[in-house]
Amino acid sequence: MAELSKVEYWQKWEFFELFEDLAIAEVLLNEISDKNLSYEFVKFKNEFIEHLHELRNDNVVDFSIIREWFSPLNRWELVTGNFGAETGRKIFSRVDKWKRNQDFIVGTKVFMSDEFGVVLDRERENELYGLIRWDTKREIDVEDWSGLFGSFIENGGKVIEQDYVFKFINDDGTRKI
Repeated sequence: MAELSKVEYWQKWEFFELFEDLAIAEVLLNEISDKNLSYEFVKFKNEFIEHLHELRNDNVVDFSIIREWFSPLNRWELVTGNFGAETGRKIFSRVDKWKRNQDFIVGTKVFMSDEFGVVLDRERENELYGLIRWDTKREIDVEDWSGLFGSFIENGGKVIEQDYVFKFINDDGTRKI
């Protein structure tokens, strides 16, 4: 498999579009700041703008805090309400897709060796996730890939669309009744 250039990598993960959305979010925050001077809003706005400027200058970006801020019912939604809802959903969708393809995240649906599975909400020492419950008839079918996301991908593992419906397990890895 050919290695992607940096530009191709950024295009694949929609980084250009993500930065456009983040710029829109900055404009929205500036518009809201005329009406909202609450401590929490001003604090978030300042943190967001500072982090955004740092991201623009980073050679290796990490959108983890952006994912946290824009996840449903989190800081972005709390400070902008419906005013920033659409922008928030777009940003979260892009960073969530990127993050799920960089590391094991609880609830991520995966595929490997003709089997579908889900990353369980159980961690090993060092807060590493990666226990995968496979969608099979077996009562217990868990495999430990903790800390081995790169190896998982190298061995043909993939993150799949998160709306995939399992046959034998629920989205949290419990068996269907």
